[in-house]
Amino acid sequence: MTTSMRRLWLLTALVCVSAAVTCLALGTGAVGLRALGGALDALTLYELSVAMAALAISKARVEIPARAFAGDSVRIAVDVSTRSPRLKRWGRRAEIALEWEGHRSPSDGFQSFVWCRGPNGCRVELEVPSLRRGRYALNAVRVRVSDAFGLFSVDRRLPAEGVMVVYPELVPVGRWVREIERWMRIHGIRELEAEVAPTGGVVPYRPGERLSLIHWPTSLRTRDLYVREMASAMVRPWRIAPWIQPGDPPHLAERALSVVLSLFAHGQRGGLPVECFIPRSDGERLAWHRCRTFDEVGAALAEVDVCAGTAPPSSGVPGGRSATIWVTARASEWAGWSRGGRALVVSAADCRVGDGRGGRAFEPVPSDARA
Repeated sequence: MTTSMRRLWLLTALVCVSAAVTCLALGTGAVGLRALGGALDALTLYELSVAMAALAISKARVEIPARAFAGDSVRIAVDVSTRSPRLKRWGRRAEIALEWEGHRSPSDGFQSFVWCRGPNGCRVELEVPSLRRGRYALNAVRVRVSDAFGLFSVDRRLPAEGVMVVYPELVPVGRWVREIERWMRIHGIRELEAEVAPTGGVVPYRPGERLSLIHWPTSLRTRDLYVREMASAMVRPWRIAPWIQPGDPPHLAERALSVVLSLFAHGQRGGLPVECFIPRSDGERLAWHRCRTFDEVGAALAEVDVCAGTAPPSSGVPGGRSATIWVTARASEWAGWSRGGRALVVSAADCRVGDGRGGRAFEPVPSDARA
């Protein structure tokens, strides 16, 4: 807890002048000096009461939402406790400010929405509009109590704790999903996965099946053709990863992260197995954060640095042979990159989806729409 006073010299000078004028008034008995001394004494007592009310503040407690979405508005409640009831009288003249770790603020401005008095202090609700994506840790609460004339103020810095994670904005992705499913059907991604996913059993050969699937030991032993049973009906999880490059426009990079989170949320609501891979750079090594829940994805995307970018698709997503959906912030010419038919690139800039042989475009979705 730290305390600083603005224009302390003015308060000191006011006390000295008030004392001098009062002494002169008592010595001379002049009516004018008595009136001036009384006014200065009243002003001095007023300024001292403001200082005492600020110094009586003991602690602050902050109620901050654990998560929110970019572009939304939230309310943060701050309870200021005091050892003196005088703060209740000067509460309306107090200003509340939040100090975040790294001097990063989730919004450009805060507005006091509700101020009410309590038995042990005051409670103020701050409205935080237009949140920005990120993880914000609260360090302290600053309370400034000032007088009505703007001559003197006292700043108190009170320690406080709290963390708010702002997820990327959710946007409608129905048309993206239809295009992704269309490309998967066209290029047989699920069938390719079934080719390399035998169940371990054998089934009788059916006309039209590939000869490469024939299980010869079983066929020779039974004198009938049997083929390896393949998990053709198995639905592999969607694997979604962001592809942000250094130099991408910030608004398009943020939109790409929103599409990643929205695709994951759409898959979960539809009962589809879906995973998200967020690349993390550990020095020269590239590590992947595998997320299976909505909160894991949102928290990981909140900490992505769009200025540094993420890993390119050439690095590959580890584990499994499911199709990987890369969401890029680049324009349509970047849509369609592929690695063996197992990677789709989604352009968040103009809603293109492709697999290496060109994409199909359709109208962009408004950025301020909600899922």
